[in-house]
Amino acid sequence: MFRVDLALACEMQAWLHRPASGPMPEHFKEGNAAACFALISIAARKPVVFWGALFAIPALPLLLLLRWA
Repeated sequence: MFRVDLALACEMQAWLHRPASGPMPEHFKEGNAAACFALISIAARKPVVFWGALFAIPALPLLLLLRWA
């Protein structure tokens, strides 16, 4: 989705699930990796918010159509 290498995304996931993460690696903060890391961290730390937003985004146009119909 963000055109990030799968190995980098897996590295981000592994870094988030370590007991003592330490400082965030610099290559997580650059370019498309920053947006990918933000999405992965939201999914890991607040799964209800992540899945709710994932459901709400495509549902919004449908709900608007039902409102105006």
